[in-house]
Amino acid sequence: MLCQQDPVLAAFFSMFEGAVPRQPKRRTPKVRRGPMLARLYAGETPASYVCEPKVDGLRVLITADLSRRVVHFETRNGNPMPSLDHLADEVLDLLAGKEGVWLLDGEAVSGKSFFTSVGALRSEQSADDARVWLFDLPSVDGDYSTRRASLEALFAQAYPTSLLLVPSVSCTPEEAFVRFTSEGFEGAMVKDISASYAHGIRSRAWLKVKDVDTTDAEIVDIVEGEGKCAGMAGHIVVRYGRRLVNVGTGMDNATRVALLADRSQLIGQTAEVDFQMKTPSGSLRHPVFVRVRGDK
Repeated sequence: MLCQQDPVLAAFFSMFEGAVPRQPKRRTPKVRRGPMLARLYAGETPASYVCEPKVDGLRVLITADLSRRVVHFETRNGNPMPSLDHLADEVLDLLAGKEGVWLLDGEAVSGKSFFTSVGALRSEQSADDARVWLFDLPSVDGDYSTRRASLEALFAQAYPTSLLLVPSVSCTPEEAFVRFTSEGFEGAMVKDISASYAHGIRSRAWLKVKDVDTTDAEIVDIVEGEGKCAGMAGHIVVRYGRRLVNVGTGMDNATRVALLADRSQLIGQTAEVDFQMKTPSGSLRHPVFVRVRGDK
């Protein structure tokens, strides 16, 4: 009655006649990318698992578009790895008879040490001695045992020279660690055979077995040594939480020379550091330099 008596109010409310209520926006699920990552083994294992060697190299994801016969090699962060492009034909041969787009997961190595490996694999030039240890087929649906069987089937029909199949054994993590480190590997991996591939997630379905704890820390300085270490790095300084930690062991002379020579490029990058334990003050006890993380 009021609206009928007041032409202004009547005009106002007429604006909303036939209006459709606003629907809440639906959030598009976030698509995770990147490789599946492992957590540190702490004594507990999945119900059913296998053990594999932990290769000391650079993580590589290989995408093969078989209809176009195009192969891309990328780091864990999606950066191209042109140093491996010469292995494209081996990838295509491995996937002979298949169709569509395939994704392979592995670890690339080159040279005799990790430090030389990083430089070669991050280069724009071909790393002619590079090898890629393959351990998963994320493009295959199913649990790890299914993906592993598919990967083994590929190697049963092809014999690449630079693509290698990571061995898989049934034993305890401790037995695997002893065996694989004696063979020159960095450690062991424990993998849940019932787990699906989780892109971009650090999952408890994959556990890495090492005899020390490991952390990634930002390099804030590289300090020249004295005496027998003159002209090379005496130690690096890394940021661990709010603490600055000096790391002076774990480097041979060639590594020390390279660290100091590349000081300006390395500051700000990430170093992998082994340590025995965290101190009450928040520092690291017995830190040991492992490598510069070329994939971070």
